[in-house]
Amino acid sequence: MAKVGIFTKRCMVVYQTYINSMNERIYNQFANSNPFDFKHISPLKSIENFNDVGPSVVMASPSGLQSGLSRQSYEIWCSDKKNACVIPGYDVEGTLAKTIINEPKEVTLMNGLTAPLNMQVHYISFSAHADFAQTSTFLKELMPPSIILVHGEGNEMRRLKQKLITQFAYRNTKIISPKAG
Repeated sequence: MAKVGIFTKRCMVVYQTYINSMNERIYNQFANSNPFDFKHISPLKSIENFNDVGPSVVMASPSGLQSGLSRQSYEIWCSDKKNACVIPGYDVEGTLAKTIINEPKEVTLMNGLTAPLNMQVHYISFSAHADFAQTSTFLKELMPPSIILVHGEGNEMRRLKQKLITQFAYRNTKIISPKAG
C-alpha cells in the first residue's frame, strides 16, 4: 500500500476534476474508469496516522525533506538499513535531500540531535524543468524583448544568463537575473 501526503491528494483531485483537459488517450479511458483513482494509494494526513506494519511507499512533499510529512517519515526511518529514500530530481543546496545524496554517516534531526544514516539513498533524475536546449528553442520562437530569470541555483542562473546573452546578442535582448530573496 502506498501512502500520499495531503498535497499529493489535492493534486489528484485536480487531475480528476479536469479530465477533459487531458490528452485523448486519458480522456477516452475515463469513459471506462477513472485513470486517477488508484486502488492501492491512500491519503495520509499525518505521520501519527500511519500504521507502520509492513512494506510501504510514502510519497510526500516537500521533496527537499525540509519539513512536513517527508521530513517526519525520513527521521523515523533514516536509521534503519531496511528502509530507502528515493530523491526524485533536483534539490537545492542546503536542503536535507541534497545532503543525504552524498550519504553522510549521520544527519542532524529537526530537534538538533544526530542520527545515523543507515537507510539506502537513491537519486533519480526526474524533473519537470526545461534544460538549456529546450529553453533556448522556446525563447527563439517567442523572441521576447526581455528575459527575466527568476528560479534556480545562483551559479546555474549565472551560467544560463551568460549563455543566453551570447546566444541572443544579435537581437539585443535584455536579460535580467535579479538576486534571490
